[in-house]
Amino acid sequence: MPTVRTREGKLTRISAAEVLRGPIKSKTVFPVLLLHMLVQAPDHGYGLMQRIERLTGDLLPVNTNTIYPLLRRLEERGFVKGSWDHPSKRARRIYEITPSGRERLDLIKGNMLPYLEMILAAIVKLKTELYGEAAAPVPGKPASAVPVRAKLLSR
Repeated sequence: MPTVRTREGKLTRISAAEVLRGPIKSKTVFPVLLLHMLVQAPDHGYGLMQRIERLTGDLLPVNTNTIYPLLRRLEERGFVKGSWDHPSKRARRIYEITPSGRERLDLIKGNMLPYLEMILAAIVKLKTELYGEAAAPVPGKPASAVPVRAKLLSR
């Protein structure tokens, strides 16, 4: 099981289902996404929020009350470094990953992979059970543009 560090500094185990749900996502999914995106290119908080939304669609809603405190915590711990894009005025704070942030990203990714694979396998199994083998994704073919939640609510 993956582990997260509590506010008190203790490690606690979480289930695979919790990786993408509730407050857990701000302790597991969002930190790895932010660090991963900062490896690709430095960015400001709002830009990172937009990139996460584009990547995850409706699955992981992003809000400022999650991202900005997380960026401050990552900066306090030395995983990212922030600087104002205009030194004379507070316009936007641009974040970039530090060497210790890269190490932390590698550690998180290594610990998270088995649980993401477990979630993926469970989803594929559920889809196959409900729709049969023919419903397997076709490489290169885009998924339906209508979110699953919208399809379910419209019935």
